[in-house]
Amino acid sequence: MKTNLSVVMITKNSADVVGVALESVAGMWGELLVDDEGSTDGTREILRRYGATIVASGKQGFGKRKQNLVAQAKGDWILVLDADERVSEELRGEIVRLKDSKTVRQRAFRISYQNYVFGKPVYYGGEKYSKVRLFRNGFGRVSEVPLHEEIDVDGKVGQLKEKIHHHSYRTPWQLFSKFTQYAKIAAGGKQDGFRVGPGMTNDAMVKKLFFYGPHMFWARFIKEKGYLDGWRGFILAFAFAYMETLTYWFLLV
Repeated sequence: MKTNLSVVMITKNSADVVGVALESVAGMWGELLVDDEGSTDGTREILRRYGATIVASGKQGFGKRKQNLVAQAKGDWILVLDADERVSEELRGEIVRLKDSKTVRQRAFRISYQNYVFGKPVYYGGEKYSKVRLFRNGFGRVSEVPLHEEIDVDGKVGQLKEKIHHHSYRTPWQLFSKFTQYAKIAAGGKQDGFRVGPGMTNDAMVKKLFFYGPHMFWARFIKEKGYLDGWRGFILAFAFAYMETLTYWFLLV
């Protein structure tokens, strides 16, 4: 029995990566829903070429935008994919077999990530993880937070064997621009993921400004062995420390 798959994605000036992302899942979906935030670099032309239904929700925050798409999706299964992610051939086959199976009891599946820094894979420094990205329609909801959203599932969650290839850190300029944006979002949202609490005094934030960045570098580069990824591991750990420090700077100014 064939079941439909809805692929949902949010974009903004993603022309350098979105075509490869969509090509990696081309032919799998019955529906492609994309919330594009005013792209001016040709992203929308690429989306139309792949037959996407483009939504301009006007909502703020990655989580709210993705959940808005999930709420509109009509497929039996939903795959949440970012513009800088690519489904491997092996994962593609695994998803197709799973969604067409009559015996699958899980409501959702976590998918492991292979992250890349400047085109090369990295394996340490906190870059080994999995996320819920595939779920049955009606049983998953994207947390409506501005940044680092998760998918909450009503039911049993499985783990797929294959990986998503994540090209999030493509050039030094793009990496630090992304993390500057993330710091602004985190400071504005006072998110728990950045340990920013309401009512925090300026003195406490000054301490965090000077100490949290170095601690982040130590955690990723030393404790989680980012040094085993060589200079790429060093740059990535430094970038996370930069983002942590900048978050508290934005809170102070």
